[in-house]
Amino acid sequence: MVLNRRQFTGALAAALASTALPTQALQAHGVQLGLQSFTFHQLRTGGVAAAEEMATAMKTLGVDLCELWAPQIEPFPLADGYWRAWLPNVEKGTPAKPSHDEIAAKRMALRAWRTSPPQGYFQQIANAFASANVRLFAFNYSFEPTMNDAEIEYGFAAAKALKVNLITASSRISDAKRLVPFAAKHGMRIAFHGHADKEDPDQITTPESFRTVLALSPYYRINLDVAHFASAGFDAVAFLKEQHANITNIHVHDRKANAGASVPFGEGVAPTKAVLQLIRDNKWPIPAFYELEYVGADGRDVIAETRRELDYERKVLNS
Repeated sequence: MVLNRRQFTGALAAALASTALPTQALQAHGVQLGLQSFTFHQLRTGGVAAAEEMATAMKTLGVDLCELWAPQIEPFPLADGYWRAWLPNVEKGTPAKPSHDEIAAKRMALRAWRTSPPQGYFQQIANAFASANVRLFAFNYSFEPTMNDAEIEYGFAAAKALKVNLITASSRISDAKRLVPFAAKHGMRIAFHGHADKEDPDQITTPESFRTVLALSPYYRINLDVAHFASAGFDAVAFLKEQHANITNIHVHDRKANAGASVPFGEGVAPTKAVLQLIRDNKWPIPAFYELEYVGADGRDVIAETRRELDYERKVLNS
């Protein structure tokens, strides 16, 4: 039997009851505040040790809700561009450009690992966060065209092993079409994350592109990145009012207009205050995950920057 969205939502409610947000989560006036683990730019290699380091950092910051970025828990070096910008200037240097063969070999190694991860591996990852009393809210695994079916299956298997019922994905409309039978097979929601690229019609960027994706499957939802949406020139407040029932969580940070640079809160065009207060005033069960995306200046510390940005969120919610 094919369920429409209303029927599906009702049928899913009981199943989701056991995964309701914990009452002890960091919050301000009822709005749950978490972290997108992409924030931790000090990491250079993914794996269990990285998970332990992130969990400890979250505990230090008083955060107990995490959207987990997949590359940080896969045991491979993270891309230079992810961490190098946060090094002191004297250490940055110029990385050697990998050859085509090196890139291909790394890609094949990652595919092979995903096809057959070690038994119990994701339990170790889950234990690292549980030991720090950090709850995993979603697995951020971005499906893309080069993935074979086994890598797609891996994303769902990893999410289940981590005991989450939501995958967030920075994927394209064409990827969303391909994923329809996989989401139905696994009975798992995928919340699509948008960016600010309005040139590529396959990107999920505009309000209409989000509506197009939602119409593909009753398992599809929205992970609204307020900064990217606003940077692309769209009204995040109006879109939140329209689609709040389909939004599983939001990303909050700031960014300049016209797909400009990521910046600290208050220096860009993201309507963070209005969005957080709208969620607060309507008591919508939409958690807000801070994501540190701006480039660190010489000597800046990831933890200190993140603490300051979290303090900004609390301040606007308390005002």
